[in-house]
Amino acid sequence: MAEKTSLVFYDATCVLCDRSILWLIKNDPEGVLRFTHVASEIAKKQVFPVTTEAISVLTPEGQYLKSSRAVLYLLVTVKRYKLLYKTLVLLPISWLDVFYAIIAKNRYRWFGNYSDCKIPDRTVKSRFLDF
Repeated sequence: MAEKTSLVFYDATCVLCDRSILWLIKNDPEGVLRFTHVASEIAKKQVFPVTTEAISVLTPEGQYLKSSRAVLYLLVTVKRYKLLYKTLVLLPISWLDVFYAIIAKNRYRWFGNYSDCKIPDRTVKSRFLDF
C-alpha cells in the first residue's frame, strides 16, 4: 500500500455499503483509497476491531476511524459534498454515531444484501486488496 493510501474496511454483502464503495471509487480519481471487506485476511490481521457493524478506515498515519468518524474522513478525502461535511462537523460526534447506528442496524432491510461477497468489476478490481 502506498504511503498516502487509506484502507477502507466494509461489509461486502451490504448493498448500501457496496454502492457507497463504488461512489467513493468514482469520486477518488487520485486513487488514495483502497478497499477490503471485513471478513478478509487483511481485516483479520488488524489490531483494532473490524466488524460488519461499521465502516472502518485505516489512515496513512495509522489512525483507526469507524462509523461516523470514518464517513467524515471519507467525505474530506474525496473532496465532495463540502457543504454536507461542513454541516455534519458542527454536530456532536455522539449524535452522528446515533444516526449512523440507526442506518447500520436497518441497512439490510432498507437496502438489501447479497448472499455472497460481490466480486468487483475488473475496471475497479485494482482498488481492492483481496481480489
